[in-house]
Amino acid sequence: MSLMKLGRYDIIRVLGKGAMGMVYEARDPNLDRKVAIKTIKVQNLTSEEAADYEVRFRIEARSAARLQHPNIVSVYDSDRDGDTAFLVMEYIQGDDLKQHLDKGDVYSLEKTLGIMGDLLSALDYAHRQNIVHRDIKPANLLIEPSGRAKLTDFGVARIQDSSDATRTQGTMVGTLKYMSPEQVQGQPIDARSDLFAAGVVLYQLLTSRRPFDGPNDFEISQQIVSKPHPDPSHINLQLPSSLDAVMAKALAKNRDDRYADAHQFNLALHAAAR
Repeated sequence: MSLMKLGRYDIIRVLGKGAMGMVYEARDPNLDRKVAIKTIKVQNLTSEEAADYEVRFRIEARSAARLQHPNIVSVYDSDRDGDTAFLVMEYIQGDDLKQHLDKGDVYSLEKTLGIMGDLLSALDYAHRQNIVHRDIKPANLLIEPSGRAKLTDFGVARIQDSSDATRTQGTMVGTLKYMSPEQVQGQPIDARSDLFAAGVVLYQLLTSRRPFDGPNDFEISQQIVSKPHPDPSHINLQLPSSLDAVMAKALAKNRDDRYADAHQFNLALHAAAR
């Protein structure tokens, strides 16, 4: 590997590759601990694009560094080395939930409740700090060997205050199959948009399929905005039908009909699963 060092950090190996950069396992020589480093390279972008990505990167560092919670990946540092901006995070041993699902792993109701409890606890905490994640999906949930889930990648998160509210309008950021109707339509979002995406993750854990899928983005968008999802108990016959009502509220097209917060969602889910 040509890259052996980034800032003060010693690179150990590649963990993953994204559209704009890499994720590495590294070592912090000052504290003698493993870390994960997420990078973006800006040399192939226009100056305007590079500035936009750097702003997003700084936003991730600032917003995520505020979040100290057992179900959120900690952010330690952010810096730039030449044309590479990077974010230093807690190193989590284990695959993300998408990797588990892609391998065909099937989750029992008990394990599903555990993962969702972790996710909703993380979201409840973040939302209380006025931070909306905007891109909840299995790839952003890291699963530790113990089974605990930790939420990562606040790269598109925005602190939802009055000065920022207008800038979220007309912008579609996220992963389509997990987007809320308001995200698909480019409307302003809030914490309930994250809860919709968490509902999609729940549906996938319960049924091993997504509630909205199709041959192209247009079809998926149409389903998200206007078509009802099949009840999960009709797909997985082992599920109690009481979960259907929880799913319907979580995936309500109108955000006013969804759970008011992540804590209420979690309480309803556990009550329905008894």
